[in-house]
Amino acid sequence: MRWLFPGSSVRLDAPCLDCGLEMTVEMRDEDLLRVEPDTLVGYTSSEVGGDASTRPFR
Repeated sequence: MRWLFPGSSVRLDAPCLDCGLEMTVEMRDEDLLRVEPDTLVGYTSSEVGGDASTRPFR
């Protein structure tokens, strides 16, 4: 989020598309300030930077 809102806190509130429960993610630049629930997992359909052998499982 640094490139959109540098130095500012950004909070995202959204329902889980699977179960409908509320999710919250708050971040500032590259720092995660708050994640609820703490078991939150994200997925992407596109490749996310770095060498494929060192990327986390998606």
